[in-house]
Amino acid sequence: MKSKHFLLLVLGLLIVLMLIFGFIFRKKLRMKVKRLFHKTYFSNNDDSCTGCAMFFQDGISAHQSAYRKEGIRPAKDFVQLRQFINNGTLIEIKSCKFYEVEPMDASLPCLLPKGVDFINGLALEYNTLCNQKNLAYVPFRITSATRTTQSVKQLMEGNENAIKNSPHLLGKTMDISYIFNKNDSLQKELFIQALSNLKKKGLCYVKYEVNRKCFHITCR
Repeated sequence: MKSKHFLLLVLGLLIVLMLIFGFIFRKKLRMKVKRLFHKTYFSNNDDSCTGCAMFFQDGISAHQSAYRKEGIRPAKDFVQLRQFINNGTLIEIKSCKFYEVEPMDASLPCLLPKGVDFINGLALEYNTLCNQKNLAYVPFRITSATRTTQSVKQLMEGNENAIKNSPHLLGKTMDISYIFNKNDSLQKELFIQALSNLKKKGLCYVKYEVNRKCFHITCR
């Protein structure tokens, strides 16, 4: 009986000591957890993002909710979509020192002003992180933007991610590649961190699409 009480007393003291040391070294422990988080979930692999499926999993309903108060009427074809560019409703995006606009088959490189502002904000956040780490800025790649009902219909024939009521039809949705060169693995990590920061601020919805090797993003 005495030995049982003694064991309980020792166990209690150990718990108290652990709590005391945990409180004293809480900042160091927090930093170690953050480092472990980065090593585990922000992989430097060229063609993958370990853990991104867990942290960037906003579904179609979340992306669509961003259009409750704004968004264009879906264009039938590219001719109609270009009319939105010509009248200033949509802004054409072009490659610059901060990002590259890839050739697009199923969409046009254009977004609502809010979408363009989001891209610029993402570039600024990413650039800030690069400066903090004394790393050269490597432009990210935009692979898709605003689509038409015609192009979405064609995509649905061979792309499981394409849906009839795609947010890409409405003007604030884009796809950005997460593929960086192997030599740019640190920049890739910082870009993902920048996107995560904007998501935490409530500025966007993000879906990790491993088959298309991109982040499907709708700004809010």
